[in-house]
Amino acid sequence: MRLIDHSTDRLTLLQLHLGGDRNWQYLLADPVTGRAAAVDCGHDPAGLVQAAGDHGLAIAVILVTHGHGDHVGGVAELAAATGAPIHAGPQSRVPGARALSDRQGVDVDGLAITTLVTPGHAPDHVCFLCQDALVSGDLLFCGKVGGTGPHFPGSSAAAEWDSLQRLLTLPDATRVFPGHDYYGGAGEMTASTIGHERIHNPFLTCADLAAFEHLKADWARYKAEHGIR
Repeated sequence: MRLIDHSTDRLTLLQLHLGGDRNWQYLLADPVTGRAAAVDCGHDPAGLVQAAGDHGLAIAVILVTHGHGDHVGGVAELAAATGAPIHAGPQSRVPGARALSDRQGVDVDGLAITTLVTPGHAPDHVCFLCQDALVSGDLLFCGKVGGTGPHFPGSSAAAEWDSLQRLLTLPDATRVFPGHDYYGGAGEMTASTIGHERIHNPFLTCADLAAFEHLKADWARYKAEHGIR
């Protein structure tokens, strides 16, 4: 297990590697009550429960950004272990999940988490905004964006473009916590901000959808030319 603590005095936020394809999973909690939301339990639900306990947290809600297996593989086991309800997007097919609509809030003992419906990488994709923290799933990574095309059934580059433009309406100081550790630049970058991505993410500097789709199609060459892993 690898754990990074991004907590503030108003929000406990733990970022965890618990297996998978460099997947990040998250615990968002009220620092006073310790009641937490677990986001995207793809692997090792027992490890997630242990991490919560080690930090004095109790998982009260399970949130899902989208239904790909590496993000939901451990959800049923986590729900059974904690008794926590599962919440996912309006088009989700995660068994037992309660559907969340756009801008719908999830309350965890006074900690407000807002759902943003953001299709593109997957038709059921949502992001979760809590105070200044955005859990962006597989829509927005550090320096990259989520894949679309035939490898991702139901995906849409046009819908992803629209969803990314929506994220760009958030304040620049909004912290971004992605679904995978896919940063390909020099050094390490496990989280970002909307302001940083607005300036430095090549997909977000595209002038329009046509340029965005062209970069996606030309991504292998672009990465090689710019030294991106």
